[in-house]
Amino acid sequence: MTEEYQIEIAKWSDFITKNIRGKKSQEALTLYVQNIIVHNAPVIIDFNHLAELLGIQKEILASIVMKSSSFYYNFEIPKRNGGSRQISAPYPVLLHAQRWIYENILIQQPLHTSSKGFVKNVSIVDNAKEHLNQKCLLKMDIENFFPSIKINRIISIFRNLGYTKKISYYLASICCSNQELPQGAATSPTLSNIIAKRLDYRLNGFANKFHLKYTRYADDFTFSGETIPYKLISYIEKIVKEEGFVVKADKTKLLSEKKQKIITGISISSGKLTIPKKTKREVRKNIHFVLTKGLFVHQKHIKSYDPIYLERLLGYLFFWYSVEPNNSFVLNSIRELKNYSKKLDSEYTLYKNG
Repeated sequence: MTEEYQIEIAKWSDFITKNIRGKKSQEALTLYVQNIIVHNAPVIIDFNHLAELLGIQKEILASIVMKSSSFYYNFEIPKRNGGSRQISAPYPVLLHAQRWIYENILIQQPLHTSSKGFVKNVSIVDNAKEHLNQKCLLKMDIENFFPSIKINRIISIFRNLGYTKKISYYLASICCSNQELPQGAATSPTLSNIIAKRLDYRLNGFANKFHLKYTRYADDFTFSGETIPYKLISYIEKIVKEEGFVVKADKTKLLSEKKQKIITGISISSGKLTIPKKTKREVRKNIHFVLTKGLFVHQKHIKSYDPIYLERLLGYLFFWYSVEPNNSFVLNSIRELKNYSKKLDSEYTLYKNG
């Protein structure tokens, strides 16, 4: 037992002795408290206690639990390969509740080491590094990853941490919208990793059996090794299905030694981590036109109405820098775009003050 565990148990024992009547009730609550604390989770007694911990009025919390979908606004963001993805972003009060659950409950829960997405101090770069210097690569996607995780599976997570059925339902309702994990909730990434932990164990074990490496970044999972027989794909699909997910068949790619290998936007074909050449050309072109023609002329030319286009461009440069930290073009471009952004801000201020 850790010192923190003993202190927490002692605190609750004192509370139970002073406030709970009857030996059986005291014993039951003590067991409940111990079962939660051993899972590094905060004790939640009932609905009122949860509202107090969250710092939310009981009436508002009741509305969230009854119909959390009313506390979201929806919008679309472009996908890298075309099309769009719908995001459900929580209103501030719901976001606050989700962040509390994430920071006090979810972040404490262990994940499989093969899970690389939405994990503290782990990045896309770490995911790609695992597969360097491997001859063959198998890339697969899970279809509708977040929405395919229904509320019953989320309730089970909280039940396994020791919470009562009611408390587990309240917590799951805060994390779900329309009975499923939404894109955009603060809790969805970590909850999906917890749900996928058994999938990770099984796929990692499968990979080890065939001397392969395995990682998963959100809904993208990757296998690599000296050789990957095509017949393995059907076995992997079967495991994924047994764990409650479906493989997006048209995204499955088995790449041999001479093929270009890109993992979550990072090329490993050359034996080192780089940004793909095609992407580099596109980014260089966009930077050149922004700096020479101006942001608004460039956006008009490419028919982009993105209000944070410049911020996205800078964001990608920082990602590029994380992959290639010694690239002088990237460092210079970041500096030049930052200076250009400051110039735009100054011009806007002058215009506004007329």
